Amino acid sequence: MGKITLSFKSFPKMVFEFLEPLQGLVLLFPFLGFFFFHVWQGLEKAKLQRFIHERTTTKEELKRKNDELKIGIVSYTSAERIETLYRRTYQFLPISLGNRTVTIELPPIPESPAKSNP
Repeated sequence: MGKITLSFKSFPKMVFEFLEPLQGLVLLFPFLGFFFFHVWQGLEKAKLQRFIHERTTTKEELKRKNDELKIGIVSYTSAERIETLYRRTYQFLPISLGNRTVTIELPPIPESPAKSNP
């Protein structure tokens, strides 16, 4: 049987011979890395754009619902509606003075004569 002798000087040579067929991959690796990074970045951008679109749609829908609720509050709390409900509830009885809401409008405040120009 043949004896295999290894020396420390031949070890780097053996590693280089083993890796020599892979030199093409070493040269190609930066290009592949750039390509995969570019694809990954495009996918992440698409995900974020879809997320933004979904949130914008949800925001618009919530704004519309909020406006509808505001309109509902105004219509359900109007004085005419409350009076109509009162008349229906109490079978068209006249509204007594104790149950009536009176709104008083104050006259405007007159301007003082001290502000006039001499």
